[in-house]
Parts: sequence; structure tokens; C-alpha cells
Amino acid sequence: MTSQIPSRRAFLAAGVTAAGAAALPLTAVPASAASLGNRYGLQRRFVDWRFGMFLHFNMGTFHDAEWVDPKQDPLSFNPAKLDCGQWADAAKAAGMRFAVLTAKHHDGFCLWPSKYTSYSVASSSVKRDVVREYMDAFRSRGVTPCLYFSIWDRTNGVGPTGFDDHPPITRANIEFVKNQLTELLTRYGRIPVLIFDGWAWHWAFGQQSLPFSEIREHVASIQPDCLVLDLNGLTVPWHSELLFFEEPKGGVFCPPGNTYAASQGQTISPSGWFWHPSTPSNLLTTDQIVDGHLKVLEPRYATFILNCPPNTDGLLDDTVVAVLKDVGKRWRPDLSRPPLPAQPDVVRHLVTPVSATATSGDAANAVDGHSDYGWNGQADQTLWTTTDPLPQAITLDLGRRYTGLDTFTYLPRQDTVTAYSFDEFVTTGNITGYRVSVSVDGTTFRPVAKGTWAADHTLKHARFKPTTARYIRLEALSAVGGAAIAGQFDCGGTDHRPRPV
Repeated sequence: MTSQIPSRRAFLAAGVTAAGAAALPLTAVPASAASLGNRYGLQRRFVDWRFGMFLHFNMGTFHDAEWVDPKQDPLSFNPAKLDCGQWADAAKAAGMRFAVLTAKHHDGFCLWPSKYTSYSVASSSVKRDVVREYMDAFRSRGVTPCLYFSIWDRTNGVGPTGFDDHPPITRANIEFVKNQLTELLTRYGRIPVLIFDGWAWHWAFGQQSLPFSEIREHVASIQPDCLVLDLNGLTVPWHSELLFFEEPKGGVFCPPGNTYAASQGQTISPSGWFWHPSTPSNLLTTDQIVDGHLKVLEPRYATFILNCPPNTDGLLDDTVVAVLKDVGKRWRPDLSRPPLPAQPDVVRHLVTPVSATATSGDAANAVDGHSDYGWNGQADQTLWTTTDPLPQAITLDLGRRYTGLDTFTYLPRQDTVTAYSFDEFVTTGNITGYRVSVSVDGTTFRPVAKGTWAADHTLKHARFKPTTARYIRLEALSAVGGAAIAGQFDCGGTDHRPRPV
């Protein structure tokens, strides 16, 4: 049986004040929201939460592993004392406003009884719907529950099972992902934030073969107010409405002066995201959490998501609970912080190209959906690099004609001069002068936009009147250093939903 999704008023009220935190006003979408970004109200509400709990609890908990091998015995998932209410009480005591549960991690084990796989709690030792219990417990304490979902599924064949095999993504894989998301987004009420993972990595499959556009539209069709956060390692919005800085990944930290709606994730124990035997005795101090994170991140509009992994009993360790209680006594939000600044419009309706061609360079690198920033301390992102003198062009084939196209985006290279120094990005190759043209037949093109872009690493937009096209061409007229380099190109609709003709 599915639960009825509550009213919008009830949904907004779900973010009520946690004990120990000063009252914060609910964020209303201002009358001038169009000038602030088309998801501004939702993004501002998220950053005004300021503090949340990440709950890495899944099959890895029971195998002392961060990325557990696929196809474990479901009976090994056995939290005999599972109590989501204890988690929620600890979050409330800390002053947390929301939480995120790993409904499915990379091995594919589901914390809800999915009818699309036997690798779930339905086959486990406890046979309880952990997602349901989590949702009910946190809502009852006034802490808003959100979810994490790994697109990569090593047990159910979505992407490679290991790191050497690279099976193709099939239509059956895509439907499997959508079907499981339907279960999560229809059974448990409103989900204000959904975190995706395991998607944009170059060695997995990327966001073209399993199209981000289709999955995002699917989420929006069920829960239009759900913000999507993809753990793609970037410091600028691309395919996400919120940024995520993964601190354990090489000391990543939200940079000073950030004004994007953002979050930073850190685990309360350096032992790892999931629970390990060393977790309860290896914790951050209250000072490290309050002074080293909450107070530093707040003026940077980065909500702090502190991972607190439940143990094999299904409980937070007593030492974790004690630290969180102390944090709640020490920290209060700074109500004098100015509101979140205006945000870039989100291209809510992307159209994934089926292929691309270029006058020089490897065009496929610009549409493969790989960002991969930071795995080796520098960008591991695939890049389109021109090899002949400018101007040079790249043409995206959308596979069929679409009407309502109104935006073309360009993500520059994202590598930094030194590892994770987010104050200094490499700019060589960044496109500064451009022209965008469209065509219905691939032969006759007409220009729809022309202009200049700043030579920095931020996502660029070319906006134009809604048009019908199958092919979109970007001409790089000028670039830093003489050759053009691009991370990704996308197109779609910001104000309109493109529809196939």
C-alpha cells in the first residue's frame, strides 16, 4: 500500500524547528522569484536548514566495508535492535533540520521491499521496511527526511559489477532505475531532496548512456518540488540544483565566498562513511563540528551534512549520541546571515544528445556525461579539445526534432592549478566567444545566439527564443590560449519543456 502524499502546506511544515536550535522562518518563494532563479525558493529553504544528518546504513554496515561486494547474502543484513526513533532523537538533539538515508548504495541492496529485486530487506533477517520506519520516525520528531539513491547497482546489473567490465546500459536498466525511483517517490510522502551517486564517473557509464534528462524528468513528474543533488564532484551547478562538497575525498572544503546553494558532507568518524568497529572510539569533537564546520560553512551558504552511521545493531553508538547532544547545546544558527543570493536558472528539462560531431577533436568527450572531478586530486573529466585553429564547431544530434528548445549550456574544464584549490582553476581553452545555431535537417543551420563568456570555470548559458531543431551547433570563435576545451555541452528547456515532434 502506498501512502498519500501530504499537502504542500504540510510538506513545508515538515521542516519545523529541532530542539536546541533557534527558530528559523519557513522560506516562501518571493514574488520576484523569476529574477532570483527558477528553483530559488526551494534552494533557499535547503540552505536555511543549515545542519542535517547523513545516515550511511546498508549492507556495508554488516561487512566492514565502504563499497561492499555485490550479491551478498541478504540474511547478513541483521540489525536486531533497529530503532530509527533513536536516530531521529539524536538528530533533533543536535539541532539538525533534516536527514538523508542511503536507501540503496552501490551494491544495490534496498532498504525498502522493492518488487524489482530480491536483494532487499524483504529477504533479510529483519524483513522490515527501513525506509518507512525512518520516514515515520524523523517526521514525528520534526526532522525532514530525504533520501540517497545510487544509480550504479552492482548486483542488479546497472553498470559494471567490478572496475574492469563495462557492460552497456540497456533500456531494461533504465526502466529498472525508474521503477525503483517510483517506489521511493510514491510510497513515503514528499521527498524534498534526492541525492544521486555513482553516475558521472568515467569508468562506470556516465549520464548520457543512462540519460540524466530522462531520470530527472521522471523524478519531476512524481515530485516536482524535489531538489536533485548529484554527487558529481563539481564546484558549480551542472545537472544539479545543489552542490555537494565531499570533505573526506582529499580534504575537499566549500571555498570562501561561495554563493551557490551548497552542502558539505563529512562523517563523524574518520573510520569511514559506513560503521566500522573503530567508529565509536574515533569521532570528531564538538569543537571540530561546531567551530570547524557549522560556523565556517554557514556564511558560505553550505548546509553541513554530518554522517552518523548506525552500527550493526541498527543503533547510533552511545558516543555518537553524546557528541550530537553536546553539539546541540553549543551551536545556534546565525539569524543575521543575509538570504541566499540569486541562483542561476536550472535547465529543468534537458535533452540528451545521441551523438556529436566536431570539426576537430573528439566530440564524444563533450556529451558523455562524465565529470569525475577530484578522484586523483585533479579533474578526471573527459574533455573536447580542438586541434585546429579557431573557429571550430561541435554539433549535437538530438536523435529527432524537438520543439521548445531555449537553452544551450557549456561546462568548462574543472581542474584546478593544485589539488582541490578551489580558488584557482585552469582556464586554458575556456571558450570566450561563441555562436549557437540550430537545424532540423543537419544541413541548413540558422543562428539563434551569439556572445561572449567570462574566461572562468562556471557553467555558461546561451538563451534564445523557443525553437524547433534536431541539431544544435556551438561554434567556438575565441578561447583562452587559442584552442577550445570543453567539459560538457547540454541543451534543453529552462522556461519550456521540449517535446519531440
